Amino acid sequence: MRQMDRYPFIFAIVLFLLAWMLGLPVRAQSAPLDDIRCTLIQDAQSGATLYQDGVCDQRVSPASTFKVPLAPIGYDAG
Repeated sequence: MRQMDRYPFIFAIVLFLLAWMLGLPVRAQSAPLDDIRCTLIQDAQSGATLYQDGVCDQRVSPASTFKVPLAPIGYDAG
């Protein structure tokens, strides 16, 4: 009978952890973005620079990590 008293407590802990884990992506997106360091637009066929703003000779990581898998997909698609 003592073991049956633990089920509501365990259920409450599981619900709390589930709600906490579902809230993590919301907190990840709330980080402020830095100023835009470089904007560069090039023609795909000729390679000519159409627009350049800022210092574009330094490497920076993308603000959105979804761009990382999209780059090889776009390269593969042509």
